[in-house]
Amino acid sequence: MISKKQIQTFTVKALFLVTFSNVIYGQKVSNYNKCNTDFSPIHLHNDSIANNSYADTTLTSEARSWDVIKRLNIDEKINLTGGWNDFLFPAVKRLGLPPVFFADASQGVRIRPEDTCNIVEKTTAFPASIALAATWNTDLANKYAKNIADECIAWGVGILLGPGINMYRNSEGGRSYEYYGEDPYLTSRITVSYIKGMEGKGVITCPKHFIANDQEFVRHVADVKVSEKALREIYLPPFKAAIKEGHALAIMTGNNFVNGYPGASNKPLTNDILRKEYGFKGVIMSDWASTRFWPDSLDLVLGSGQSLLMANNKQFAAYIKEKFNKANPASKAYIEKQLDTMVFHNLNSFFKSGVYDRDLKSIDYASLLKNHKKTALTAAEESITLLKNKNILPINKDVKQILVLGTDEALTSYTGNGSGKVLGYDVVTPLQGLKETFGENRVKRVIKPTEDDIKNASIILYFANKPAGEGFDIKYNSLNIADKLLKISKINPNIVVLYSGGNGIPMPWIKNVKGLLFTYFLGQEGGHAIANVLSGKVNPSGKLPFTIEKDFKDSPAYNYNVLPDGTIYWEGNKPNSAEIYEKFGRIKIPYKEGIYIGYRWYDKNNIKVRYPFGYGLSYTNFKISKPKANLNSKKWNGNTNLKIVANVSNTGKVEGKETIQLYIQPLNNKGNRAIKELKRFKKINLKKGTSKEVSFTLNPQDFSYWSEKEDQWKIDQGKYRIMVGSSSQELKCIDITYSIK
Repeated sequence: MISKKQIQTFTVKALFLVTFSNVIYGQKVSNYNKCNTDFSPIHLHNDSIANNSYADTTLTSEARSWDVIKRLNIDEKINLTGGWNDFLFPAVKRLGLPPVFFADASQGVRIRPEDTCNIVEKTTAFPASIALAATWNTDLANKYAKNIADECIAWGVGILLGPGINMYRNSEGGRSYEYYGEDPYLTSRITVSYIKGMEGKGVITCPKHFIANDQEFVRHVADVKVSEKALREIYLPPFKAAIKEGHALAIMTGNNFVNGYPGASNKPLTNDILRKEYGFKGVIMSDWASTRFWPDSLDLVLGSGQSLLMANNKQFAAYIKEKFNKANPASKAYIEKQLDTMVFHNLNSFFKSGVYDRDLKSIDYASLLKNHKKTALTAAEESITLLKNKNILPINKDVKQILVLGTDEALTSYTGNGSGKVLGYDVVTPLQGLKETFGENRVKRVIKPTEDDIKNASIILYFANKPAGEGFDIKYNSLNIADKLLKISKINPNIVVLYSGGNGIPMPWIKNVKGLLFTYFLGQEGGHAIANVLSGKVNPSGKLPFTIEKDFKDSPAYNYNVLPDGTIYWEGNKPNSAEIYEKFGRIKIPYKEGIYIGYRWYDKNNIKVRYPFGYGLSYTNFKISKPKANLNSKKWNGNTNLKIVANVSNTGKVEGKETIQLYIQPLNNKGNRAIKELKRFKKINLKKGTSKEVSFTLNPQDFSYWSEKEDQWKIDQGKYRIMVGSSSQELKCIDITYSIK
């Protein structure tokens, strides 16, 4: 129990912070609370509150939550199942429970000018999530998240609404830049590291959007039809890892329907899998459309596992109050018990994270922003993916003239739009970075180059981009630069394309350029990162977290956005969804490909791609040896873990990083299985001329698949091939087989 002396100490500290908050990190800061709301932690309230059990920090979060619940009236319980003032969890003023402030996104704290109850003024724009995935660096993901957590603590963010962990099923998906790519294992590993980094500091993460919310096309009325096998093998694993390994304290459900159930009332998935099977006791909140598009199904909410409706629960609250008032005593008891469960899951996360027990803002954390620039730069550098290099990169620092072409938009594109947009500060553009590195006189920016401009350039850097964001999808073939590049290449073939975006693109022009860098959305330090990679100060080490197909017609998601009348439709904002629903009702989106998305699809159908999953070049060369196993024979009974070892050598002329990827292939494929699946990866750094042994430990679960017939995970006896290499198609050592008996 907290003493009065401790309370006085906390009060002094709080007053100091309010005074200190007028100046932060060299900048004047406005009043952070403009709606006269008391954000004080529980221990700063009066003795009658501070001496209650729920104020005792020595008790478990569960005990504290139930102590609050027993003191709530029915109206308060209903109130605590919905959001307040758009981006907050409501307070219980008479019990001293403060509101909890939420913020977007995954790659930093998004500033919303419309937030008046809590003002966020300055945050770092880290590289987008898809760029973080391209680093294939789990340690970096952990540090990245810790840095963002510092800024959440500084500015009073209790829950950060990310990471986004939907699958890159669709190469036109508008929010793909917010996610971690096409593979559930890669997504899971980055997710767990991110969550541990952020929640280790007491900031709640909210992995989203549960589940199969992989396109923006009429997302509020889209009904995804997906098999149990695909859910278990592709779409559920990242959420399972987030809960079971990362210990996330919140999950956000999608606006879409799945197999006929609304995202925010999907009992088979939310209650039966997340709650019962995975044992999740935290917040399960809706996306911000709440129950708007299914007001006739409000009876599904109670018992669904959902605990919080955002941005508010007005429809649900009205429904429950009417039902409660008319109910008999037994029905009232049932309704109240269900509400208690919903409220418990919300309070449990807030108590467990410490949100209720700390000051809203710890302003001194804002001084850490200058250090966060370094992490943002490192993440940007490691994400940049070199896809083609025909003896043109790196650029010699004595280069005579670099001609910079492309649109201004491409040269200033560092983040996507929508809830994932983070503005940052001190943003460095590629042009600025290039001039700092190579000198003002050597870098020439021209919008409409003459033939002489092109002819006289030592190297031409052509910047291209596609926008990305919430509420719309992006045409795969909307980047029309082929004719321009062909014309330029006839005059000067020394062209390097730098493409920023969240999705792949067709590249009919690739033969006309000597270099290609995929730069994703690199955040505020992107200009420095690009210059460092182009100059060779940093050796590129990014690997594609998704496959780039040659044509969108090759994709398993082709024709996903065709309406019943044959119209191709791209939009996904609320008014668009309402318009489409009025015309056609719910729009079914069948995931006919099942488990076969990304490289699984292209392998199965023997489709040649432009660049495979896991691919990325370096300025040096790596050699990966034939793998070995800790077995005397080629038979493994599965009773012990299997250790796979390979030797990696840097045979080139410079230091560099390589990501070693391990895939498993079932040779006697009996269970409708992918040809191969990523099961392990490790990123290492090697100086030139050195070698390192890399080891991976496998267990029986790595060889399993979901049997729909038996409704469980299953491992078939037979032969398996272990493949180790530098991408999903560059697996040099594929001749090791094992028999599980």
